[in-house]
Amino acid sequence: MSVRAVAEKDFRDALRSRLLIVLTALFALFAAGASYVVTNIQPPQQAQFTGEVTTVLLIVGLVSATAVFIPIVAIAAAYRSLSGERQSGSLKLLLSLPNSRQDVVLGKFLGRAGVVSIALLIGFGIGLVFTAVFADAFSAAEYLAFVAVSLLFAFVFVAIAVGVSAFTSSTSRAAYGAFGLFVVFQFLWSILVQGAVYVLNGFSFEGLEQGDTLIELSQVLQILSPTTAYQQGTLWTVRRLAENQEAQSAEAFYLEPWFGFVTMALWIILPLAVGYLRFEGSDL
Repeated sequence: MSVRAVAEKDFRDALRSRLLIVLTALFALFAAGASYVVTNIQPPQQAQFTGEVTTVLLIVGLVSATAVFIPIVAIAAAYRSLSGERQSGSLKLLLSLPNSRQDVVLGKFLGRAGVVSIALLIGFGIGLVFTAVFADAFSAAEYLAFVAVSLLFAFVFVAIAVGVSAFTSSTSRAAYGAFGLFVVFQFLWSILVQGAVYVLNGFSFEGLEQGDTLIELSQVLQILSPTTAYQQGTLWTVRRLAENQEAQSAEAFYLEPWFGFVTMALWIILPLAVGYLRFEGSDL
């Protein structure tokens, strides 16, 4: 067997457990409901002034909601990937075949990423229909760019969940760890960054001005959150498609909105690497 074989087996196991059906149904309901709410009930503020809901404005309204829901779907699909098999004892059988532990970790990531991809693509496909119906000016290119960046963001949390699952032998600890990181990134990251600046500035915010080292540090730390990286990367991409013009340069490359894609790539690689190193050195 190989990475591909492990991924295919893991994908088939997810199908047999009806995980794909459940995740697809949940995301389809979310995509349709969120599109309807943003276009008919609570449109973005700019749309309220212009009276027109464009694809960009719709995505602006959707991106905060997808930044919450996509990680939940990804973690639910992946947190049991290794810890569940380890807890049941089936992981020993998998490793008794000609598979390395690296093959298992990468294969589990690819298998669960495939499950999440199908669920999201079907859900976004339904959302596309609602968007095309409700938006006053619809652009398929802008919506597909939004979907592509959202898939990358989903892979981030699949990687985090698989990495945590490889790190522990308990499904409950894997769930606590993966969802705990989600809470940190989604709700606590800005507070932690501001707290760090407050402490480093002598337990005060006084005297801080734009261009100070601590302000620049806080900006760097903010975009190191995968949630912030996803939001900035999405809006940068769709706005460039909509406006068809060059974006203004920031003072440093790591403050550019496109740097969010670098951040997301790192959050795919690092959790898998850390989880693999722990998994490689552990007794089953």
